[in-house]
Amino acid sequence: MTFRHAPTAEVLFPDTARHFLPFRVRQITITPTETTGQGLSAISRDSAVYTLISFETDPAQLLRVPIRLINARDCTILMTGIDTVFLRSRLTSPASGSGLPTGLTLASATRLAPLQQQFNYPALGLVLLVLSLTALLLYGLFGRSIRRQWRLYGLRQQHLRFMRDYNRLSRGINADTAADTANQAVITWKAYLEQLENQPYASLTTLEIAERTGDERVTDALREADRMIYGGSFSAQLPESLRVLREVADQTYRRRRQRIANRATHPVASPDAAEPSTLA
Repeated sequence: MTFRHAPTAEVLFPDTARHFLPFRVRQITITPTETTGQGLSAISRDSAVYTLISFETDPAQLLRVPIRLINARDCTILMTGIDTVFLRSRLTSPASGSGLPTGLTLASATRLAPLQQQFNYPALGLVLLVLSLTALLLYGLFGRSIRRQWRLYGLRQQHLRFMRDYNRLSRGINADTAADTANQAVITWKAYLEQLENQPYASLTTLEIAERTGDERVTDALREADRMIYGGSFSAQLPESLRVLREVADQTYRRRRQRIANRATHPVASPDAAEPSTLA
């Protein structure tokens, strides 16, 4: 491509990245500007040789590129003439007698071959690594709060299970099944308090629990249940005694939750097992 212009003019040749489409510029050979003549008759000549390649299969392809003249305020675009590139196939027909077709043609469409899908294990490993680092970061920042909330959640679920089982036993008590029902209710109550307070209530007798708690309500309720369990003496006071035991368990649960919540602002060094047992 050659362009002649006044020596004072500034010229921009086309951008090789986009102006030569659908061709691609493989190589450029630039010739230094040559100026002939003097004064008003002087003419400058810029030229460059572009080596192009194309991946299109059309037999005729058109090419036209712009040249820009830089002015004081703007630039002027000059388009070259349209040039046509004709492609010739370099494929040759096989010799006769070779057993191959005598004519070769380019396929306009081909059938896609399905490929077996493969699992991206590196991507999986990267995702797991990112998730692990994120989890470690969150645990480092909020680990104490997460553990506390998880303990409170487990404590609440345990309490709901106890209340459901204990209420079912209390509602089903009558003169015929009072002994067995009262026995199951007391066993359930002792097991629940043992989990809450880390104290061996299940292995303690009524007298030992009364001495440890010092609560007259608990003492009277357990003695009323013992008279029914061991003496078979059904009393109208038994449902009230079971209700008292349920209230004591509920109060103990709430104090337990409060102790866990208080550790968030006032942590203590002693474990749960060292906490005093108070049923009052």
